[in-house]
Amino acid sequence: MGAAGRRVLRAGLALGALALALQGLRGWLASKRYEFTPAEIAQLARHHAGLDHELAFSKIIVELRKKHPGHILPDEDLQWVFVNAGGWMGSMCLLHASLTEYVLLFGTAVDTGGHSGRYWADISDTVISGTFRQWKEGTTRSEIYYPGDTIVHQAGEATSVQWSAGTWMVEYGRGFIPSTLAFALADTLFSTQDFITLFYTLRVYAKGLLLEANAFFSTLGC
Repeated sequence: MGAAGRRVLRAGLALGALALALQGLRGWLASKRYEFTPAEIAQLARHHAGLDHELAFSKIIVELRKKHPGHILPDEDLQWVFVNAGGWMGSMCLLHASLTEYVLLFGTAVDTGGHSGRYWADISDTVISGTFRQWKEGTTRSEIYYPGDTIVHQAGEATSVQWSAGTWMVEYGRGFIPSTLAFALADTLFSTQDFITLFYTLRVYAKGLLLEANAFFSTLGC
């Protein structure tokens, strides 16, 4: 076998290994137990929709800690962090994070919009205040969502998104969460070069992972 043949063989083996890894990942995501459900987060957020967003968020955090002790970051680790992605700018406060789930508070104090991104995760947002407009790929009309409405962004989808100033929401993601970081951090790395925000983002995600690792080992009696 010549050099070209060996390169083709190696490429074929690499693609085969990647396909097997992706299939294994899909199987794991489909069969594992999750701490939260999309319906639970949406219902909780809907219950507080229409309130002042800071009051609503404080109530939601209290209720999540009651229902999921040991899975919500403590107050000292809660931090509002800027997010620049897809041309838009917002702010998030991460409450829970693992390899397969996250719960966060999100919103913007100014009008903003851009590309949603495509993810290996299903993401749902329930509006607390303000308005959110979404233009789905393949359509010629957009939809507007109001307090109490839930927007579902399925894995692999892409949309145009727009928030009015003062729009705040509760977001739940389920899937291979590390895959979302490339989009979430791209503008920070290659446009704003705000490396302090990059540090804050990675730090709070690491804190979420450590909290989940602690919860996992606690169930094993370690």
